Amino acid sequence: MNEEEIRKKIEQILQNDPKNYSKILELSMDLSKFDSNNVRFSVDAGVIDRLGSELVARQETAVSELVKNAYDADATKVNIRFENSEDIGGTLVIEDNGSGMTREQLINGFMRISSTDKLHNPTSDKFKRTRAGQKGIGRFSVQRLGEKLTIITQTAESEESLIIDINWNKYSNDTDLLFINNEIHTQFPKKQAHGTILKIQGLKDKWSEASIRRIYKYVSDILQPFPLSEVKEHVIYKNIDPGFKVYFSKIVNGKQINIADDKSMVYDHATAIIEGIVDKDGYGIYSVESKKLDINELDNISSDPDNNDLPFSKLRNVRFRAYYFIYNSGLVPKMQESSIRKLARTQGGIRLYRNGFRVLPYGEPNNDWLGLDNSTVKRTILPVHANINFFGFVELTDKNHEFNETSSREGLVENEAFIQLQNFVYRTIMTSVLKIAEERNVKIVSGQKQVDGIYEAIEVRIKNIAFTIEELDRELEKDSGSLEVKRKRKKKIQQVRQEIEELKKVSQEEKEKNLKEKAMLRVLGSVGLTIALFIHEVKDYILSMNSDLKFLLQNLESDSEIFNRLSILQKNVATFQTYTSYFDTVISQNVSRSLRPIELQNKIEEFWENIQNDTKKSNIKFEKPIRSAYYLFTTPMHPSEWSSILFNLYTNAKKAIRRSKNDGVLDIQCGKTENKIFLKFSDTGDGISDDIKDHIFDEFFTTSSPNTLDNLNSSNEVTGTGLGLKIVKDILSSYRGKIYVDKPKEGFSTTIYIEIPKATDKELDEYGV
Repeated sequence: MNEEEIRKKIEQILQNDPKNYSKILELSMDLSKFDSNNVRFSVDAGVIDRLGSELVARQETAVSELVKNAYDADATKVNIRFENSEDIGGTLVIEDNGSGMTREQLINGFMRISSTDKLHNPTSDKFKRTRAGQKGIGRFSVQRLGEKLTIITQTAESEESLIIDINWNKYSNDTDLLFINNEIHTQFPKKQAHGTILKIQGLKDKWSEASIRRIYKYVSDILQPFPLSEVKEHVIYKNIDPGFKVYFSKIVNGKQINIADDKSMVYDHATAIIEGIVDKDGYGIYSVESKKLDINELDNISSDPDNNDLPFSKLRNVRFRAYYFIYNSGLVPKMQESSIRKLARTQGGIRLYRNGFRVLPYGEPNNDWLGLDNSTVKRTILPVHANINFFGFVELTDKNHEFNETSSREGLVENEAFIQLQNFVYRTIMTSVLKIAEERNVKIVSGQKQVDGIYEAIEVRIKNIAFTIEELDRELEKDSGSLEVKRKRKKKIQQVRQEIEELKKVSQEEKEKNLKEKAMLRVLGSVGLTIALFIHEVKDYILSMNSDLKFLLQNLESDSEIFNRLSILQKNVATFQTYTSYFDTVISQNVSRSLRPIELQNKIEEFWENIQNDTKKSNIKFEKPIRSAYYLFTTPMHPSEWSSILFNLYTNAKKAIRRSKNDGVLDIQCGKTENKIFLKFSDTGDGISDDIKDHIFDEFFTTSSPNTLDNLNSSNEVTGTGLGLKIVKDILSSYRGKIYVDKPKEGFSTTIYIEIPKATDKELDEYGV
C-alpha cells in the first residue's frame, strides 16, 4: 500500500473498529516508513530469546532473579513449587505475598524492556529495602526458564486480579516485537489479598534436588533466617521489615515434598538450640539441646545467680530461642558452613519482638544489645559467643507496659525491666555456651590447665566470678543511682570476695594434687626409660638363647626328660619374647607422635596375635575376635595409645581371673553407632562390686599393693599401682571418649565399655584412609 492508502485504511478502522489496536499500530508503523526526514529503530522479536540466553546463562540464576523481584516487591515469603520437573517440560510456580502490580505497573514495568523504575526508586515502597534484583532481568529470566508464562497479580487496594498470558514461542525471528499481543484479563474475586503468582510452563531444563538447593544459596544474601514465632503477618508495625523467607518444594506423585528452607539449609546444621522462658510469675527456665554433642539439659535460672528459686521482679511472659553455630569445628558441614557464615555476617544476632512486632535496632548488624560481641572481645570467657554465632529471637508479651519505647522510637527505655531482660537472655546464652564447651572439653578461660582429660573443676568458680564481674560492668553502664541498685552491687562485690577466698583454698588443694602427680609421673617416666633400655639389651640375649635352645633340642632329642624340659624352656622364652616384642612395638611407635585414624578391629586382631602365647600359658581361652562391622576408624589417635589401652585391660582381666580361680575366658567385641566407635572387653574374673565401680578409674585406686618389689611374684600378681585404668581413662577423655563398667555380657562377670568418636569423612580424606 502507498501512503494515501494506509491513511484511508487507518481512518476506516478508527471509525468501524476503534478497539483494533493491533491493526492501528501496525498501519501506523507502516505509515511512519514514508517519513522522508526521519528514521526509527525497530526491534525484532527474536531479541527476547537472545537476551534471555545471554543475560541469564544458568537456570538457577534465572529463578534467583525472580525471587529477588519478590523481595523488591516487599514480600515476606515466597513459595516455589516444581511440578513434573525431573524431565524437560515441567511446571514452575513462584508465589509471593508482596505488594503486587496495578495495570499501569504491569504495563510500564514488567512489559517494558529496560524500564527505569529501579533507577528512580532504588528502595522498595513499604520496607525501604535496597533493590536486590538486576534492572530488567526478571522478564528475561522467565523466558529463559520456560515456553509459557501466566502472571496473576493483585494489590491490597484492588478488588480483582490481573491475569496475563505470554507465549514466548510467538517471539520468533523476523517478527516486529511491537506487533506481538499478550492477552490480559481480570478475575473476581482476586486470588489472594496481595502479591504475585508466576506460573511457568514448558520448562526448558530438568531440575534435580541439588539444583533447587543451589537457588537457596544464590539468594542467601537477602534471606533473614530468624525463627519468628508469633509475628503478625497481616499488619506490620511501623513498616518495620519482618524478614524474608523462601520455601522450595517439589510435587511428586501428587504429594508436596520440601526441598529447601530455613530449617533444612540453616537450622538443622546448628550445633545446639538454646531456649529460655520466663513465665507469668517471673520464674525462669532454660534448656540447651544438641544432638551432635548428646546434650539435653533443662534447669532454672533466676535474677540472682546464687538463688535459682528467686523470680524476676519485672520480667513476665518472655520466651526466646537461639540457634548456636560453632564454625571451624567440624560441627557444621563444610558444604553449608560458608553460606551460613556469610548469612550470619548480615543477619546474625538476637532480634527482639514486643507483642508480636519487631523492635529496632535490636539484632541489626553492629547492634550489640546483649553485649555478646563485647564479651567476646574481652575474652573473659573463651568459647565463641559473638552475635555471628547465633540466629535467634526474643518475644515479649507486654500487657502491663513494663517495656516502653524511647521518644525517638529507636529501641526501648533501658529501665529495670529491660536490664532484667538483658540479664536473663545473656546469662541463659552464656550458661548454655559453657555447658557445650565443657562437653567438648575446650578451654573456658585463658591459662586453664587440663586434668583427667577434662578442664579443671576450679574453673567453675572462675566462671562464676567472671559472670558476676560482667553483670557489675553492665549495671555500671546503666547506673540509675538508686539505693536498690547500689545495695545489689555491694552484695555482688561481697560475693566476688567470698568466691575468691574459696578459690584460693581450692587452688592450693589443686596445687598439692598436681605436685603429687608430677612426682609420680617422674617415677613412671624413669621406669619407662629403664624398660626401654632393658628391652634393647635383652633382645640380643633372646637371640642367643633361641640359638642355644635350637642346638640343644637338635642334639638331645634322644633324651626324653631333658628334651621335655628344654621344650618347656623354649615356650617360656617364646612367651618372654612376645612381651618384649609387644613393648618394643609400643616404644617404637612412641618415637613418632603423629596421629592417624585407627581401624579398631585391625588393632584388636594385632593385639590378639601378640598375646596368644601368654593366654595359652595362663590357661585363658581367648578366641580371635569376630568382625561384626567394617571401617571402624576412630578419630585420629596415636597407635601406641590403643596398645596401652588394650594391654591395661588385659592385665586387669588376667589378675581378676587369677583371683577368681575360674576358667579364664576373654571376649572383645567392637562396632559403631551413628558417630561413635565402641569396644566391649569382657572377662570371667571375680567381677567388680557396685561400691567400687565409680572408683576403679581413679588415680592410685587399687585393691592391694605390694610392700616391696620382692613381693611382686606370681603368687600375688593381682597387685598393682592403681594407675592402669586411670591412664586408659585419661587417653579416652582427651579424645572426648568414655569408659565405664557396663552390664556384664552373658556368661561373663565383667564388661568394660569404651566409646570413642568415629573419624569424620574429612579426617579420612585428610589421612588418605
